[in-house]
Amino acid sequence: MSDTAHVFIDNANVFGGAQRMARALTPPEPWGGVRVYYRNLFRLVESGYAPSVRILAGSVPPGNEDLWSHASSAGYDTKLLKKVEKDNGHLGEQSVDELLQLKMLEAIMDHSPTTLVLVTGDGKPSPTGSSFLDQITRAMARGWAVDVWSWGMQLSGAFSRLAAESGNFLQVKLLDQFYDAVTFCKPGTYTVDGKTIVAKERIVQRLPTVA
Repeated sequence: MSDTAHVFIDNANVFGGAQRMARALTPPEPWGGVRVYYRNLFRLVESGYAPSVRILAGSVPPGNEDLWSHASSAGYDTKLLKKVEKDNGHLGEQSVDELLQLKMLEAIMDHSPTTLVLVTGDGKPSPTGSSFLDQITRAMARGWAVDVWSWGMQLSGAFSRLAAESGNFLQVKLLDQFYDAVTFCKPGTYTVDGKTIVAKERIVQRLPTVA
């Protein structure tokens, strides 16, 4: 019988990490063509659990309606905020992390302890001073177990340090070994480091069995 869990996914961190991984691979895969295959991502982070709460938080970029529709059909409450113009004139996220942290806090305070699954590597405080680490610490103090999933390149060292001090209440798990199963490449022409690269389609591999 599977354990219950509450799953929280920071979409921007997952997607940005997948593209960073693409830039680091040899031979390089055009990072602009890399997409996350959410069906397998959901299966991976939910493995062994029967989630009672699923939340995917992110901004609303154009042309991403299929993602949110699929997430909704998979049982995820999609918390979406429109991007806003920052001081540098570029569009950026507004309060997505804070929204996800609020939902985590509500789960911690309103439900009996079980497992909290957080998919992000972001250890920085938000502009308001809150952080994912704060919510994890609160959860563990109340008897929750915590799984943190992240790309290695995105993972704040603060998560690893907290895991070492947690007495196995916190488990850090890397997405890197599942790269080919949770990402794919959309074919097209992309510019990478000033060079034009024609990317071939890369389909998703079968998700390996998760221990």
